[in-house]
Order: sequence, then structure tokens, then C-alpha cells
Amino acid sequence: MKLSARYGVVVALLALAGCSTTAQGPESSTLAPQDLHFITTAYQLVHFDLDACAFVQKSALTPQTMPVVDKICADAKEYAPKIRAQAAATNVTLPNTLPTDLKAKLVTLTYHPEPNLAVAFIRDEISSHESALAVFQDEQQNGVNPTFKQVAAQTTPLIEQNLTMLRAALPAGTGE
Repeated sequence: MKLSARYGVVVALLALAGCSTTAQGPESSTLAPQDLHFITTAYQLVHFDLDACAFVQKSALTPQTMPVVDKICADAKEYAPKIRAQAAATNVTLPNTLPTDLKAKLVTLTYHPEPNLAVAFIRDEISSHESALAVFQDEQQNGVNPTFKQVAAQTTPLIEQNLTMLRAALPAGTGE
């Protein structure tokens, strides 16, 4: 029995060792930590959106909420391959798992959406878009990689538009 328990612990540690929540540049990379933080956050937030959308779009939503959900989900589907292409162009290895806070939001959204699924989704999206906006603005000001800076500058207006749309879609009295 002791051998089985030890084996289980070793397997669990090896599985965790393969998980990465941050992007990694090659050793010869000229990417700054700022740039890696940008691509990591962009990738994780888009994949959070994709995971949330996969669940939310299967559910019955109000007619007022459906266009908002569809827009967010379409944007995530459009940007996911672009982020992968940017990473590939700079030989960056993207994270293979979401950070704990985004995983927790997905679990809550899936099992205990409060006060309801649409409101929980919109709240989570407001939070993730606020995070994205801060990271994209920071990349514009402090990033080193010109391509990443350009992407941040080009994408910031979309994030701001989506944030405005999400805030307007949040039903009165449900707060952010």
C-alpha cells in the first residue's frame, strides 16, 4: 500500500510539472518580461473566454444577453489563432493551463452562477476585460517587442468597446 501511495504522489507531481501558467521565451530571445506577461495574459484571457463561451452558449439565455455573449465569443474565436501565431513568430511557448483564479471563475460559472448564468458571465467578462485593458495599455507604454506593442495598440479599442457593451448589458441592481 505504501508503494501505491508514493507512486500516486510521484505521478501527481510529474503531472503538475508539465503544467505552465506563463509563456516562456527561448533562451536566445530578446523578449522582455513585460512582453511575456502580455502574451501570457492575452492568451489566458482569450482561452478563459473560449471556455466560458463553450458552457454559456449551450444554456438558455435571455434575448437581451445573447448578442453580448455571441460578440464576446466571436471575438475570442477570432483572436485565439492570432495570439498563437504571434507566439510562434517569436518562438514563445504559450501556457498550457489557466491560472487558478480563472479556473475558479469557470467552476463557479459552471456550477453556481449567482444570481444567474447571464449575470455571472457578464460579471466575469467585465473583470477579465478590465484586466486585459490594463495589460494591453501597459504593453503599449512599456513593452519592448514592436509587434506586441502594435497588437496591444490595435486591440485596445476593441477591449474598451466590449467593456462598455458588457457594462451596459449588466442588469440594473446586479452591480459589478
